[in-house]
Amino acid sequence: MDKQITFEEAMKRLEEITGIIQKNECTLDEGLKLYEEGLKLAKYCDDKLKSFSAKLNELTGQENIDE
Repeated sequence: MDKQITFEEAMKRLEEITGIIQKNECTLDEGLKLYEEGLKLAKYCDDKLKSFSAKLNELTGQENIDE
């Protein structure tokens, strides 16, 4: 992703991509590009959630409860 987007924007775009692909509203080539964009967005969201969780644990003084 070239520009920094918010978690909420990334999730909204993921929902849009999912809808387009599920409804077959794109060509095979477009679908592949959308799938690739979706993977990048999913990774971005996962990284953000992990970062939020680590920060929350730091603020509350708790150990990492994810593991």
